[in-house]
Amino acid sequence: MINILFVDDDKVTQKLVKGILNSAGYSVTTLSDPRDAFDRLNSEHFDIIITDANMPGGISGFDFIRTIRRTEKFSKIPVAMLTGRRDAKDIQLGLEVGANDYILKPIDPLILLGKVEGLFKKRSPEISKTVFQEGPVRQRANLNLDLEIVYLSERGMVITSPLIAIEDSKMKIQSEFFGQLGINPPILRVTSCTPDPSNPNIFLIKTNFIGLSDTDLQKIRNFLNTKVTPKKAG
Repeated sequence: MINILFVDDDKVTQKLVKGILNSAGYSVTTLSDPRDAFDRLNSEHFDIIITDANMPGGISGFDFIRTIRRTEKFSKIPVAMLTGRRDAKDIQLGLEVGANDYILKPIDPLILLGKVEGLFKKRSPEISKTVFQEGPVRQRANLNLDLEIVYLSERGMVITSPLIAIEDSKMKIQSEFFGQLGINPPILRVTSCTPDPSNPNIFLIKTNFIGLSDTDLQKIRNFLNTKVTPKKAG
């Protein structure tokens, strides 16, 4: 059974998340304090960690994730933030400290289950050591590619690309399509990348939305509803 550690000081949220995940066959341990979570991590095995951003005791969810990523024993465990903090700067910070995904409250059960499924499928590649001199660089850069959005759902989208995308990497693309939807370009997490059966030189990149607000999600739903052809009465 897949074991999930959920850290949130709100008892109502704990009960809700545990009920949703238990119903899907997951084993869930709920805790209110990141310090207790570290103790439990040292004594038990967990496949996935989900944490809120606002925490008691002066340790935020961002601090919690940052410490997890700096601790070799836990550094490869998939982690998601589940929070009501929806500002772009908070989402960006969550990804920078090491979160694999960012889920917004109020909780949508289907989205939560889809995100957890994606986290469990995640595999963190080991970083090979090299004898060459190296050093950290954090500078923004852009790569211009001709991409095409070929499929849209409430969970994410499928994109065609001439280049391979690494699973669990994050991307943000520009398209007039987002203007038609009435949303800002979302952050996307790559869930898979496979060759297009009809063209081996093109790759199908499946992605999930990260930090999509309820308002933006409703705009996507409205768009998808307009594409559904109503059935004729028999």
